[in-house]
Amino acid sequence: MRVFREDESFDRGGPHSMMQLTPAADLLLAIARRFAGSESPDGLRFHAGRISDWSAAMNLARAHGMEPLAAWYLNTDCAGMFAPDFYDRLHAILQRNTANFVLLSTDLIKVLRILRTYGIPVVPLKGPVLAVTLFNEIPWRESCDLDLLVHRADVGRAKDALMEAGYQLDSQLRSGEENDAFHWRSQVILFRDDASPALDLHWELLPSLFPCARYFDSVWEHLEHATFHDQEILTLSAEDQLFFLCAHAARHSWHSLRLAVDVARLIHVNLDLDWDSVIRAGRGSDGKVLALGLWVVNQLLDVKLPDIALRYANEAIDGKPFASQLLGRMMTLRPDQYETSSELRLQLRLAAGWWPKLRCAAGYILLPTDADGALRLPASLFFLYYLYRPVRLTAKYGMKLFRVISGEVTRHHVRTDGV
Repeated sequence: MRVFREDESFDRGGPHSMMQLTPAADLLLAIARRFAGSESPDGLRFHAGRISDWSAAMNLARAHGMEPLAAWYLNTDCAGMFAPDFYDRLHAILQRNTANFVLLSTDLIKVLRILRTYGIPVVPLKGPVLAVTLFNEIPWRESCDLDLLVHRADVGRAKDALMEAGYQLDSQLRSGEENDAFHWRSQVILFRDDASPALDLHWELLPSLFPCARYFDSVWEHLEHATFHDQEILTLSAEDQLFFLCAHAARHSWHSLRLAVDVARLIHVNLDLDWDSVIRAGRGSDGKVLALGLWVVNQLLDVKLPDIALRYANEAIDGKPFASQLLGRMMTLRPDQYETSSELRLQLRLAAGWWPKLRCAAGYILLPTDADGALRLPASLFFLYYLYRPVRLTAKYGMKLFRVISGEVTRHHVRTDGV
């Protein structure tokens, strides 16, 4: 069998045959497909046998948030292929992530108990709960913080309860300005100390101007009960979770293969998904966020979709140049090489109609973030944050950002007007 150099390209064939991947990227894709149920152990061993630079391969896995998953499959599917010291390295990765998982889980349980004491309903998002839901054998999913969803009316009480328990707001704004900033954002961030994970307290799953954000207003009506380490918790339904993971990935421009892995694994383990309601929700939302997520995992990870889902994804996405370019970027760029402007460009392309595009662009340009709070304006000049943000963005990105916005809105306007 020919051994490829690490810098050589390899044509995988199949639906992503136009992509030329290095052996390290190809192995990472095989690991993702193995987790999604579309790759065999023999196939993964073949791709592992082509690696000559394991440091580069594992660094790529770490950059995509897939190092523990890579360690798991290299240790199980590829037993006996490598030197003993390599397996020691894999075990160390798994032990380190297990320790982080225990820390996150312990903190999560403490926070849930605090909020339960105050009678505040709360839904854990992503993190250790999603990791256990999708694969309970190992803590495969890397996380650095905890995300919780509460009702908007409960944000103040939840924040006060957590601050009374020792948490602090991670914000550039003065305490009196936090309430004024609620309509900017969909979350506040709290922390306790350097050794504890940060806590993101959400009252919306997505910022209100993001494509399809309005769909998630109804998730509280579909919540399910589950058990996490003997604690009863509330979770998103599998259908809402699927839509949310697709939206979360789109919000971050699908910059990491792990984002696709989350979606693919959820589909793989939920054989009884109500696809009719999923597709109905996708068609009823003001964007193509769900369609893109389904298309990505079908094309990139060979996830088998029911006919109704495949038709929906292909009708909305197949043949669009931006979608093919997105797949290429995902496998050729490291997540830390992405620009914020690429996130906005994708969101504009997924918004349905020129008005949602304008709302999305206006929200990005005008609504301040904590980074803008570093200006430290006095309370009487609070309104100037709305003027300062576009100035700051122009200084940071130049006219490139505004060309992205005008180009996307104009393209849609020309297309719909038939000019």
